[in-house]
Amino acid sequence: MIPVQKKAFLQQFYSQTVSTAAELRKPVYRIVAAHAVDYENIHQQMTAVKWEIKEIMSQHNAYVDIILREFQVFSMRLAEISKRVPIPKEAYNVLWEHCIRLASRTFVEGYASAKKCSNEGRALMQLDFQQFLMKLEKLTDLRPIPDREYVEAYIKAYYLPDSVMEQWCREHKEYNSRQLIALVSCVGHLSKKSRQKIVGLIEEAEKLHR
Repeated sequence: MIPVQKKAFLQQFYSQTVSTAAELRKPVYRIVAAHAVDYENIHQQMTAVKWEIKEIMSQHNAYVDIILREFQVFSMRLAEISKRVPIPKEAYNVLWEHCIRLASRTFVEGYASAKKCSNEGRALMQLDFQQFLMKLEKLTDLRPIPDREYVEAYIKAYYLPDSVMEQWCREHKEYNSRQLIALVSCVGHLSKKSRQKIVGLIEEAEKLHR
């Protein structure tokens, strides 16, 4: 039996331990998510895509099917594990959240690797990502899909006029300087003067934050 005078201490220890365990869940599960999908291979597949195309495409690129297949395998693994050891809803959601966020970063990294891009190529990026989202929603009931806006905003920023692009790059600090410079560098409708000015501002901002 626990002495009466020790019960308050035990209760405090229990509540703090449970709280800490919940906080540890995310970094631990992130490691699992990072090894669940070969994001590096997907990125390499994306870098091989030619985005400077002249026609509107109706078929998405193969890398989308690759990442979706890896997510299907991940989903099946979770289902198999849950047959032996029940997976709490919170753990399930955290695992999927990490996988999707890592995938979103892979999408942006892949799109940022494009040296040249046309309006049609940007439309293909949108088609690819929409295909990914449509199929992903059938694999997980996690809603809303994490980082959806993060990818969509990067794709759509390509269409911004000179007068808006500079301010957009200043405000969107969720993208690193290399991603922002890649975006500005491949926008065909920007004047050379505007492009040089914006790239200079991005590089200057990076120096200030080092």
